[in-house]
Amino acid sequence: MERSDLRELRKAVKGKETVIDWVYGIYVDAENQALYEDLVRLGEMEDAEKFRHLQIFARTLSMRVGMDSFPVRLREQQEALIAMRSLDGRDIGDFEAFRDTLLTSYAHTDPYYATLVRVIYDVPTKAKDGRKLEDGEMVYEALLFSICPAKLSKPVLGYEIDRVAELDRRWQIGSPVCGFLYPAFDNRGEDRNEVLIHSATPDTEEFIDGIFGIAAEESPVGVKAQREVFGSMLSRMDVTLEEAAAISENIVEKAAEQEGPALEREDLKKIVEAAGVDTEPFDELYEDIVGELPLAISAVAEADVTVKTDTVTIRLPADRSRLIETRRIDGRDYILIPADGTVTVNGISVIAAEEDRLEADDGRE
Repeated sequence: MERSDLRELRKAVKGKETVIDWVYGIYVDAENQALYEDLVRLGEMEDAEKFRHLQIFARTLSMRVGMDSFPVRLREQQEALIAMRSLDGRDIGDFEAFRDTLLTSYAHTDPYYATLVRVIYDVPTKAKDGRKLEDGEMVYEALLFSICPAKLSKPVLGYEIDRVAELDRRWQIGSPVCGFLYPAFDNRGEDRNEVLIHSATPDTEEFIDGIFGIAAEESPVGVKAQREVFGSMLSRMDVTLEEAAAISENIVEKAAEQEGPALEREDLKKIVEAAGVDTEPFDELYEDIVGELPLAISAVAEADVTVKTDTVTIRLPADRSRLIETRRIDGRDYILIPADGTVTVNGISVIAAEEDRLEADDGRE
């Protein structure tokens, strides 16, 4: 599933003519008890309630492919879900099996609100120049699922019956943190052999496995885990500070050039080699540490380069990272960055070096 497909579907959900049919919602407390369960058509909701739900659906689809969302190929098509997307949205009993899977397999500590909605998108045809024409013959139907954790509101003062007092705290439903879209919207059509998993974490692995039969080792890897694996592999290659900065800059440049989300093994090897790193151990380390785990270029391409020591942190844009250098002076290692242009400390303009002070003094004489 490409970013352009997800972008088109998200735009359709946010459009004036909604593509959401029915909404199954369930609110579960911290003790895993379902306190609320309902099945309603989106068009029957009050305007404010409809708006808030559309925000949830759009935000679930706003997650970035390769960073927050991951296409996963399935061993087999999910006939139960295919049947669910054809439901007329009138009998809440049709969702009993899905609800039971959710309650028994989703790990959580806070209350949450979960929604399962039917998407019906009449995919418009496009001219060769990309302009949308009339509605086409293809109608994309899917299930979009979202989980939104609830957080207790902060204590605040407010006006209450002729006095100012602390208002009662309430559980507030937040933004979606995980979910799925099935079938995937691929090449402007459905793909029943693929599901788009949103932000899979250890908390969701058992639930995702229960719905799709995806084992833990097949689950998508989140951004944090990808960066940890990526950093672990390069740390084993004896990379210098200058080389690490060059790798970061090269990855950012590569991310701006390529269209697909994946960072392929050979592309990474070329990036590392271009930074001056000896790539002799690359293949072995890649097999041992990365293996079959997918790496998304957007996950490891960071806009800033951050250098940390035990006492200080230095951060600068990736495209300026080659300014960093190391040097040994009087037996100690130093990290050097050219002090070009104006130098400030907490907003105070300062003189960068003693020579500048002497020159300034000469100019005043």
